[in-house]
Amino acid sequence: MAKGSAFERSICKMLSLWWSNGTRDDIFWRATQSGGRATQRAKSGKRTFGSYGDIAAVDPIGQPLVQLFTIELKRGRSHGCPNDLFDCRRTKKMKPFEEALEQAISSAELAGTPRWLLISRRDGRESMAYFPPGAFGHRASPAMANENTMFRMRARWTMANGRKVDFVGYRLDDVLQWVRPTDVLETLKELKSR
Repeated sequence: MAKGSAFERSICKMLSLWWSNGTRDDIFWRATQSGGRATQRAKSGKRTFGSYGDIAAVDPIGQPLVQLFTIELKRGRSHGCPNDLFDCRRTKKMKPFEEALEQAISSAELAGTPRWLLISRRDGRESMAYFPPGAFGHRASPAMANENTMFRMRARWTMANGRKVDFVGYRLDDVLQWVRPTDVLETLKELKSR
């Protein structure tokens, strides 16, 4: 548990520095009970502002990021990785990585955000970001489509529960280098104008 909490704090700080162009580390913080409060209240049909997923904007300037994405964080080995989808036998039971994807997608649906973002890090590995293709809008796409990227993946998968999901995966450091906060703002603006 302590390992996961430290990971959540470090990601909040990293996102805050990225969002503020290196000037602030206090814009995002862990959501109430890591989204658990919102999930419980949703069971009785109640909405809970700013409490979905694992990250909340604690300063209003960060609100656009959590309006576009519900962010789920996973730390450790128990949540698996995308390779588990391809090199394991198909069963009716969801694999750990499918469960992580399902949680991210379901949290976004509950929150009413148009996108989901799953950030995970296995022990001794790099932090990875998984999200729907084109989630950051067309401005970020050229860098993400560059053939010289260190690591990227794209998958279309039908999960054990029947949900079809398309997702891409990149190293989180690369995403934060390629995507600018203005890309998030513009994408959110475009979605609201539809």
